[in-house]
Amino acid sequence: MLRFATSAVKIAVIGITAIAVISAGFWFFGYYRDRTSDKHVGQAIVITIKDDQSSGDVAKQLEKYNLINFPIYFETLMRVQNKDLVPGTYQLEIGMSTNEIVNAITTDKSTAKTENKDLKVTIPEGYRIGQIADAVDKAGLNGGREAFLSALENFDYSGYDFLKDLPKTGPKAEYLEGFLFPDTYNFKSDDPPEYLIQAMLDNFDQKFTPEMRQQAAAEGMSVRDVVTLASIVEREAAISDERPIIASLYLNRLNIGMALQSDPAVQYPLGKEGDWWPQIGGSDIAKSDSPYNTYENVGLPPGPIANPGLDSIVAVLNPANTDYIYMVAKGDTGEHAFTDNYEEHQRNIAEYQK
Repeated sequence: MLRFATSAVKIAVIGITAIAVISAGFWFFGYYRDRTSDKHVGQAIVITIKDDQSSGDVAKQLEKYNLINFPIYFETLMRVQNKDLVPGTYQLEIGMSTNEIVNAITTDKSTAKTENKDLKVTIPEGYRIGQIADAVDKAGLNGGREAFLSALENFDYSGYDFLKDLPKTGPKAEYLEGFLFPDTYNFKSDDPPEYLIQAMLDNFDQKFTPEMRQQAAAEGMSVRDVVTLASIVEREAAISDERPIIASLYLNRLNIGMALQSDPAVQYPLGKEGDWWPQIGGSDIAKSDSPYNTYENVGLPPGPIANPGLDSIVAVLNPANTDYIYMVAKGDTGEHAFTDNYEEHQRNIAEYQK
């Protein structure tokens, strides 16, 4: 009888210990997950949970937007806590614990639950894709910047004739640079990001008319060539009236086999979140072996460096009639001094770049 009691106590102790170990492990797993969140901690992400989605579907969605690292942990919490998903649109933040997320999306009274709001985003001329992603994120797009960038990578653009010359392999998001037409777009907060991308490409398709495409072909330029040069003009021109002149200057350089020597093109591969157009100096140019280094490489860079507006595109197709091949900024006025004479160019540098 004593032996039986002793065995029962041992079994109970083992059982309690096992439960404690499992609980501790489960707690540590959650602690580890919540301390190894994405670097964008605090970034708001809007997600929509639909009626027909399972916890597994939602787990993949949360992982895609960097809200969780381990879908299986999310699904386990849902089962252990016996929670049911509540369909709706929620604003969550990167860095929330998995348990906080579970609680947020399993109650009708969740403070994270939002309406499917009417939203608007304005994309200025000369924004690069990273800046557009930041803008749509701030506007409240479902999934934020991560969803937008992911959608760009997976977007099927085969139906757009003006994109037929894009490379067949590599990062799609990079290839769509230049074709996301700057404008104001209206959308719903839980619209798939593909809707917004399609609206931007459709807008480009409409603005870059068949007549403009014929004009480009007559000049021996593809649509992408025009957009690439227009993106440089867009980043260089602070004054609208100078766009045709700057376009003329760059076309003159191309025609004589002279390097474009565009600072924005050098900036492009150096840009990063929070500093998309970094200041550069001579050392940056000397050290850069990027194909976007238009001081070292003759001809157009591999592709557009930004998304130009219609005025810059038109300027490339209808440049001013000049012989200019040199320009220098007149201090911080936004104006440039142009010349076709190197000695005069040196005098302009001495006068305006003291």
